[in-house]
Parts: sequence; structure tokens; C-alpha cells
Amino acid sequence: MKLGYDIFQKLDDGSPLWIANVQTRAQALQKVALLRRSAAARYFVRDAETGVVINDCEPGSVGSTDEGG
Repeated sequence: MKLGYDIFQKLDDGSPLWIANVQTRAQALQKVALLRRSAAARYFVRDAETGVVINDCEPGSVGSTDEGG
């Protein structure tokens, strides 16, 4: 069973705050989009199995960084 994707908020001091774990990449990106609408913050998605960050969004940015995945 795949470990899924972890969603984090990056705090002002640079430390990560875990928000949730979801099973699919699509669910993770959808959750981040919803979070960004409710709170202007930096969020990132990490593949829980590989540890690779697959999506990293700055507050207010339209796009994202997609680094493998």
C-alpha cells in the first residue's frame, strides 16, 4: 500500500506544520488549492514514500514548482 502524500504549511520560521495525508496526488493538489483560498500561506506537498516535494506554492502565487512525480 502506497503511503500517499503529506501536506504541510511552511511557517514563518521555516519549519513545516503537517496538515494532512491523502492517498492521491490529485487529492493533495486539490486540498492545497482549498487551503490557499482560506489562508494565505506557503504550502507544500511531499510524497510520503519517497520524501520528494512535488508541489511548493508561495502565498498568492498562481503556479507551482513541480519537481518530479
